Amino acid sequence: MKNKVINIAANNDDYTLEIKKNLISILNKHGYDYSDSFSDEAELNITIGGDGAFLRGVRESNFSDIPFIGINTGTLGFYPEIMPENLEGFMSDYKSGKYAINNINLIESEICAAGSYKKIYAVNDVILKRRDMKTIHMNVYIASNHLEKISGDGLIISSPLGSSAYNKSAGGSLVYPSLKTLQITPLSPIISNAYRCLECSIIVPPEFEIAVFPERREDSYIALLADGEDIEYGKLEYVRFRTSEKVIKRLSMGSFNYWNVIKDKFL
Repeated sequence: MKNKVINIAANNDDYTLEIKKNLISILNKHGYDYSDSFSDEAELNITIGGDGAFLRGVRESNFSDIPFIGINTGTLGFYPEIMPENLEGFMSDYKSGKYAINNINLIESEICAAGSYKKIYAVNDVILKRRDMKTIHMNVYIASNHLEKISGDGLIISSPLGSSAYNKSAGGSLVYPSLKTLQITPLSPIISNAYRCLECSIIVPPEFEIAVFPERREDSYIALLADGEDIEYGKLEYVRFRTSEKVIKRLSMGSFNYWNVIKDKFL
C-alpha cells in the first residue's frame, strides 16, 4: 500500500532545517511520505518558519485546496500554530482526526491596465504605491459610490488576518479573523487645504466592492504588492477589490488563541 503524502515548505536557516529533518522522521514513523514540491496527491501542506513562510507557501502552491498548517520557527506569528517541541503530539492528534479546518477568505483584486485584465489573490494584504515611490493620488469608491481622494504614499487593502500586519503599523484597526471584511488604510495621507481625505481606516463588509482609480497619468504606473510579492503595472485604469469566494483551508489543532497572540505580540 502506497504511503500518504504531506507537502513541506520550509525556510532555509539551520534551525528550521533541523526541525524539518525531525518532522520527516516523525512522518515516516507514522506512515507518511513527504514532498518538497506541492504535490496534488498530498493531503496536507505544512510550512516551517514564521508568517512569511506560511504566506509564501500558500502563494507558491497557487492557493492550493489542500489544507495548510504552520510549524513556528520564527518570531511569534498568526499563522504557524505548532511549536517544534510538539511535533509528535501534533502528528498523533492529526492521525486521530483531532483538528478543525477553517476557511480563510482571500482578497480578490481585479486589475485593468493597458487594456488587459488580470485577477490576483492575497491572504494578508494588497498594497498600492506609485512605481517611483512619489505621492500618488487615487479616487476611492465603495459600492460604486465615490468616497474620497487619497493623496499620499499609497494605501493598504487588508483582510482580517492581515489587519495585524502592515495595516496595524500604518494605524489601521485589528479585526477578528472570523469576520469577513476588507479594510482600507491610507499610507501617510496628505491632509492640507489642498488635499483632504479620511485619516482613519475604513472597514468594508463583504457585499461591497472597493474600486480605486488613479487620478493622473503619472499615478497609473504602480507597484502592487500582494502578500509582499511585488508586481508592477503601467497605464493602470482601475483596481477592484472584493472578499473572494475563493478560500484557503487552514488546519487548526485548537491551540491558536487570537487574543493571546495579540497580547504576546504587541503588549
